[in-house]
Amino acid sequence: MSFIQPIILPAYCQQSSRDQYQIDMYRGDLEHPNAPGNKWHKLQHHLKTAEQQNASVIATFGGPFSNHLHAFGKTLKPLPFKAVAVVRGELQPQLTPSLKDMADDGVELWPSSRSDYRLAMNSPLVMEINHHFGDVYWIPEGGGGVLGAMGCRDWANDIGALDNGYDAWVVSSGTGTTAAGLLSNLNTPDLHVFSALKGEPAQRDVILGLAEELSSESMGQKQLDAKLFFHFDCHEGGYAKHSPALIDFMRAFAVANPNSPLDPVYTCKSMFAIIKAMDSGIWPYRRTLFIHTGGLQGWRGYSKQTNPYVHS
Repeated sequence: MSFIQPIILPAYCQQSSRDQYQIDMYRGDLEHPNAPGNKWHKLQHHLKTAEQQNASVIATFGGPFSNHLHAFGKTLKPLPFKAVAVVRGELQPQLTPSLKDMADDGVELWPSSRSDYRLAMNSPLVMEINHHFGDVYWIPEGGGGVLGAMGCRDWANDIGALDNGYDAWVVSSGTGTTAAGLLSNLNTPDLHVFSALKGEPAQRDVILGLAEELSSESMGQKQLDAKLFFHFDCHEGGYAKHSPALIDFMRAFAVANPNSPLDPVYTCKSMFAIIKAMDSGIWPYRRTLFIHTGGLQGWRGYSKQTNPYVHS
């Protein structure tokens, strides 16, 4: 099985677009059974560092449907660490499917108020967990930070080794960690980053700063800046929300590509934005590689009627 698969433009797209553009998908969602997409790449250096520091407990942050938390639980289950997760919002008697999996995998869940959660490492809850366990290694939300980005920089080598002839890569963004890692790799072509968050234009500077820190002397800020294209206006109503146009697109995309499912939070929106640009004839590249970052378990937070791949 090839990790790079061709994408067929939906039926409504003009024939001229079909003739003009080639878009392929790197199926990162098929890479790792427990931490698909970018999740394993963001976790691996954190796990190595925790081991080097002789930590007995690893803790992290996330929401009740978090792909990162789900991958965190699955990855740590066979490892000799105590796993702890700070979950945004009060835990309900009926856990979400993601949190139920985590509990089944032995992760200790600590609910956090939203105001406390925003304080991250400065929150009283983090202090309480540190006091309770003593030797906690903390992974930032989403597997972020320099170590998370390092794993994605390595990932770019794996992707590029399969085919380095693309004019541009496309990746979805939550924290921006994956984008920064890919950008910092010397062999990455033009990188288009589509944020799933609403009102986050400043994230471009965060991505650029982290990439510059990772690239060291191989690339300067000007070179990194020239190949980073950040899109903050394709959220389709906000994080994890679906506009009517996006829903129509997902249905049409699923018909054309029944074996290439998009996730409901990230990849669906970035793919929608690209194909709209292609259909309008304004996408400036002939060969494009779309990097699937996983997250398909997130569909469990939506009704089956909204998931076009259930009926494909």
